[in-house]
Amino acid sequence: MSQPPSPVSAEPKGVTFRGRGFARLRGTKLSLLICPHCSQRNAPQVADKGYCHWCTYEPSRDDIEPAS
Repeated sequence: MSQPPSPVSAEPKGVTFRGRGFARLRGTKLSLLICPHCSQRNAPQVADKGYCHWCTYEPSRDDIEPAS
């Protein structure tokens, strides 16, 4: 079983939320690129806010898994 990315890592890691959506995690900062709830793509300037611009979904950090 793989481990989630380390929260202290300075290098951005690709993550999903239980296999859905896509985000980059750098340390504790989450950039939500594709929403796991509505599957819409966030614009780069909105992605860094950590929630979906389209449906306002904010993913749970408990659901983070490394992207394959």
